[in-house]
Amino acid sequence: MRLSHVQEPPLEFGGAFRHPDIRFGLMDYGPFDVGTEGAPKRIRVGIVGSGETVEGTARWLEACRVGFPAKESRQPNLFPPFPGTGADESFRCEFVTSDELQRVIPPREIAKIVAIAGQREMTRAVVEAIAEEVGVLAERTTKPDVVLVALPIEIIQRTYNARDAAGSNEAAESGEEAEAGPDLDFRGMLKAACMRLHLPIQLLWPTTYDPSFKIPRKLKENSDRRTQDPATVAWNLLTAIYYKAGGLPWRLARDARQLRTSFVGLSFYRSVDGEHIHTSTAQMFDERGEGLILRGGRMVESEEDRKPHLTAEDAYELLKSSLKVFRQQHGHYPARVVLHKTSRFDRNELAGFHKAIDERDIDYADFVWIQKSMTRLYRMGVYPPLRGTLLRFDKDQALLYTRGSVEFFRTYPGMYVPRPLMLRCQALGQPLQHIAEETLALTKMNWNNTQFDNGMPITIAAARNVGEVLKYVPEGQEIAPRYSFYM
Repeated sequence: MRLSHVQEPPLEFGGAFRHPDIRFGLMDYGPFDVGTEGAPKRIRVGIVGSGETVEGTARWLEACRVGFPAKESRQPNLFPPFPGTGADESFRCEFVTSDELQRVIPPREIAKIVAIAGQREMTRAVVEAIAEEVGVLAERTTKPDVVLVALPIEIIQRTYNARDAAGSNEAAESGEEAEAGPDLDFRGMLKAACMRLHLPIQLLWPTTYDPSFKIPRKLKENSDRRTQDPATVAWNLLTAIYYKAGGLPWRLARDARQLRTSFVGLSFYRSVDGEHIHTSTAQMFDERGEGLILRGGRMVESEEDRKPHLTAEDAYELLKSSLKVFRQQHGHYPARVVLHKTSRFDRNELAGFHKAIDERDIDYADFVWIQKSMTRLYRMGVYPPLRGTLLRFDKDQALLYTRGSVEFFRTYPGMYVPRPLMLRCQALGQPLQHIAEETLALTKMNWNNTQFDNGMPITIAAARNVGEVLKYVPEGQEIAPRYSFYM
């Protein structure tokens, strides 16, 4: 065994300047696409909700113009201020809303919906009501770039409490594949329903604009929902809005001498009827983090471990399609392909993936099996190991801490003892050290969170989010290709 530390990878922002932290990078240099033709200059934000939540959300957007002070803390790098929105501030663009971009669901309609006794029927009714209002905004002459769905407390109680009671969050917390009750996943159903309207949405709770809101929860452990400080809320939410509006806040900082790489994450999800397991993929094209969503075939039980896997033919078709799209976007095939999966690659999957790669004469391929590990390391003192701690067992297997103490924050920002990732390379095209560095960098590509120490690489996290939405999209319906419709 060999113990080492992977340095915190930098990110690239406006003007090709680099910084390890997302918020400081945006403050100092602006988003990566600033000054380019496609960068948003004025983002129109739609709002759908009750009269109270629409008004509160609009008021919060107005407050974001002047910004929020830093949270009082001994770790100023962990809680920086939000400087505000505008042409000269962090995102170098404006976030605007107006009465024309807002839709209020009548109180009587909300009361009628939440009074529906059956959980499945009630959830469908809520989704239909919200999707109808989003559809009205989509048909207007001046339509929004992104729609904030400001959920009333009554709807939160009936939808999210039911999902928690079904235990759908337990698998996500443990790092395993989620198999939630199909008719209880309100978020996935709503995003699937709004996908055909070609408008990305962002769900928002009243605690975003008023932390004093008390939302009763059915489960004791979830009775108190922690709220972040106003500056952190603004950073996270506006970064997500900027990305969903077509912007690119940051990208991985990569050496020009490195191979042009296509990253593909695979994740499985159950169909709505619960009878079939499909595979979803979120392909991250390159260091820009631009991805194309593809829906794979059904899983079959493998003879090797009695667990669901792709057939050789489906694995071949899936990667073949991914490579084809990469060529359409870039004009050439990648020099290297990296596949991330949360379960072992069986021999049929390996055969199918290798066949697709060999057809395109791609010389370098890395197939990495990534799982949260129960093995833990300890260091002197009260803090957990540093993020980036790498314990190598052999040439193709290592333990990597993607969560842990962060030097830039000068603390461990988590609440629980962190679990490292076990990396098992079943096909190795690059040294294991390079795989670990790359995996750590990919954890910083989550546009829903500006605190960069995420646990899973975006390839896995994105594929999982995609599956939660795709299970509600009928087989014949066209799916949105951009990740912004799933996050």
